[in-house]
Amino acid sequence: MHNGFGTESNEEMNLSADEIKVKANELYKVKNYENAIKLYSRAIELDPTSPTFYTNRAAALMMLKRPKDALNDCQRALNLDPTSIKALLRGAKCNFTLGNLTEAERWYTNILNAEPNNQQAMMEYHQLQQVQEYINRAGLYLQNGQFPQAAQLIDRASSYLDEVPTKLKIMKGETLLEQKEYAEASRIANEILRGDQQNPDAHVLRARILYKEGDNQKAAAHCQEALRCDPDHSKARILLRKAKSIETQKNAGNEAFKRDDFITAYNIYTSALEIDPENKNTNSKLYSNRSAVLVKQGKLVEAIKDMDKALELDPTFVKVLKRRADAYMKLEKYTEAVQDLKAALEIDSTNQETRRELRNAELELKKASRKDYYKILGIPKDASENEIKKAYRKAALQHHPDKNCGDSEAEVKFKEIGEAYAILSDPVKKQRYDSGADLDGPNCGMDFDSVDPNLFFQMFMNNEGFPGMGTNGPRGGFSNFGGFNPREFPRQRSGGYHSYGFQY
Repeated sequence: MHNGFGTESNEEMNLSADEIKVKANELYKVKNYENAIKLYSRAIELDPTSPTFYTNRAAALMMLKRPKDALNDCQRALNLDPTSIKALLRGAKCNFTLGNLTEAERWYTNILNAEPNNQQAMMEYHQLQQVQEYINRAGLYLQNGQFPQAAQLIDRASSYLDEVPTKLKIMKGETLLEQKEYAEASRIANEILRGDQQNPDAHVLRARILYKEGDNQKAAAHCQEALRCDPDHSKARILLRKAKSIETQKNAGNEAFKRDDFITAYNIYTSALEIDPENKNTNSKLYSNRSAVLVKQGKLVEAIKDMDKALELDPTFVKVLKRRADAYMKLEKYTEAVQDLKAALEIDSTNQETRRELRNAELELKKASRKDYYKILGIPKDASENEIKKAYRKAALQHHPDKNCGDSEAEVKFKEIGEAYAILSDPVKKQRYDSGADLDGPNCGMDFDSVDPNLFFQMFMNNEGFPGMGTNGPRGGFSNFGGFNPREFPRQRSGGYHSYGFQY
């Protein structure tokens, strides 16, 4: 005969219900709970009117961590004998471990009203009160923003329970949410919803997580579901309004950006940022979008400020790190660009585009660490050969030591001007310089420590046919001086620059 807990054996068929109970008790004492349950079930089949059989089976079920089945047996026992203290004690404990704290309190109160000195009831009721105190204090900590303390008390309360009540799970999810542990908070919300799709608090918890993660559309959908379950759920209504408002504004800003209406886009993103200053993930995206507007307007310094704010809210925002690096590159702040691209690679090490951008930034940083010969001559990097020549002539005349007697800075500047022209007038050296290659080594650079820069200037002016300087020397740039090597010319040791008879 099947009974839901086991089947009878040939031996049991000849025993009375009480005799079977005795054998079941012996199995219980040696912790053979499964077989004890089978015998208690057989005894109940023979005599379903005995409350003892139900309370005994409840005890065995509790040992196997089956409190729901045990609670059912206790309720059947109480239906037969409402004064059964054993049934009340075991039922109260089942309610306690199942998280039915209010019901457990009612059962313990009934026991203590009947037996005020019942030690087991007093001890377990004290534990229940302790759990209730943990939960109440955790609620206060949540209200005050003390989330780690709230989580700690929730865990303490849960340690007493076989099944954590939904209310406590929601509270734990809220503490995890506020501590930005979104994955674990989502796990709790989804676990509740799998068991109960009609739980509005679980829908709101899931909505809050999605809202914090910046997914306003899904957040709004969960708020709407919560309101379907409970039309008076104020948290759902408030969050729905915020999520819809931010999403509407963000989309409007994006549309304005797409049609190149940058002023409108900027104003819309600014308004969206004012809706909820606490929504860090969404606001990080809004600052990112607004920075893109500023980049389009050529306002790089302002754009970087918005990128800074976006990264304060979300330090792992790779897109913004790369955009800020690009802005730094345009502003020739290569050190900062390299730092941002390295940070982006730490977050996403597989991005080959970022790796290429980093190599380029490092090259520009290397080039920037050397003398900027274009700046020295005051010319753009795409200057023609003739523009380079004219710039050298003008700068050299301006800073020639004969024109700046006693000015040591002018002498240094005059030497740098010569260096700049020596590199930029030679196509091979210019190409190496522009590419960032080292200029050290044989035939790679100009050693102005071994040649008088005034001699260099004299030869250039002669080569150009400058009035008063003669017309000796081949035409063309300095690089075409018949294989001229400044190392072959001794430094002028006496007579100063005037020894060349330079006249203005």
